[in-house]
Amino acid sequence: MKFLRAKWNRLIVVVSLLGFPPCGWSTRAAETVNRVVVTAEDVDLAKMQSGGQIVFVSSGQRAAVSHAIDDDRRTVFLFAKSDPRPTVIVRLNKSEPLHRVSVVVGSEAGQVDVYLLDQISADRPNLDKEKPVGSIADPTVAREAMIDFAPQNARYVALRWALPNNYSHPLAVAEISILSNAPDATAHALADPPQPDSVEAPPRIAVFSP
Repeated sequence: MKFLRAKWNRLIVVVSLLGFPPCGWSTRAAETVNRVVVTAEDVDLAKMQSGGQIVFVSSGQRAAVSHAIDDDRRTVFLFAKSDPRPTVIVRLNKSEPLHRVSVVVGSEAGQVDVYLLDQISADRPNLDKEKPVGSIADPTVAREAMIDFAPQNARYVALRWALPNNYSHPLAVAEISILSNAPDATAHALADPPQPDSVEAPPRIAVFSP
């Protein structure tokens, strides 16, 4: 079955892959051969294998948040249909110099603003007080869309979408990538994930329904 068609309809790609039962959405998105070329020096620090963790989503089921960073484009995380500003925050193992953020969506999506942060509030993060490093305008379904910028150190990366007023289905995110080419990033990513200590407990994923 072909997943890339001349005209995309408004339904997410997961529907064309598996369909979805009347009771809910599928949790798979189409693969694509249109992957962005990554150099050997680049390391994706967002992935769970690299110690990346999602610590905030504005809506959706917290049990499924890992689908956005599991390095598997066939799985997706779905925000609530009623969420006007879908937001996700990824925490890295440590602050690293980052130079690229990319996203693969499984549904039509509006502009996504990207924020690099050193820390976040324990309550609902107020990104209105922050300046985005840049934006990705209308990512194409099932294709990797990215933003490059001068290397900046950050431990948290936030993505916040601005959806059209007539948006009527859940936003689906298949994959988020956060790239660094720092000399020690490769070794850090290949190391065993850090164990929680007495100071910092495993993250509690904050979920706020709109």
